[in-house]
Amino acid sequence: MMNAKKYFSIGSEAQNDLQLSEAFCAPFHLFLYRDSYDHIMVANRTAGANYHLNGQICTHTKKLHANDTLHIGSQQIDWMAIFEISEVEISAIEAQEESALQEQKGLRIQLVLIYVAIAALLFLMAFYI
Repeated sequence: MMNAKKYFSIGSEAQNDLQLSEAFCAPFHLFLYRDSYDHIMVANRTAGANYHLNGQICTHTKKLHANDTLHIGSQQIDWMAIFEISEVEISAIEAQEESALQEQKGLRIQLVLIYVAIAALLFLMAFYI
């Protein structure tokens, strides 16, 4: 089960939750946080500070998924251990989100059908008045 940790900072300064001594690491390099939807997000804290997500260089905020690997240089960041979250829990959150999106899609289709029925009714009424 996820712990209550919401924020986690990484950098070369001692004030960070994880201090890295590698030369390319900025004083305040990365910020990991849990958003209001329980997604774990990664964001750079310093302009030009980059990170590797699944082997790709990134500089923008990204949502982390169950099988994602996060590195700052050669240092792998075990973000799932930091937030005490398992792949199963992440997959469950993503499945709930997908289910909600499908439900919204179904509601939108119903709403469109209602609008079409109303438009058809108004069209027919226009010819009978």
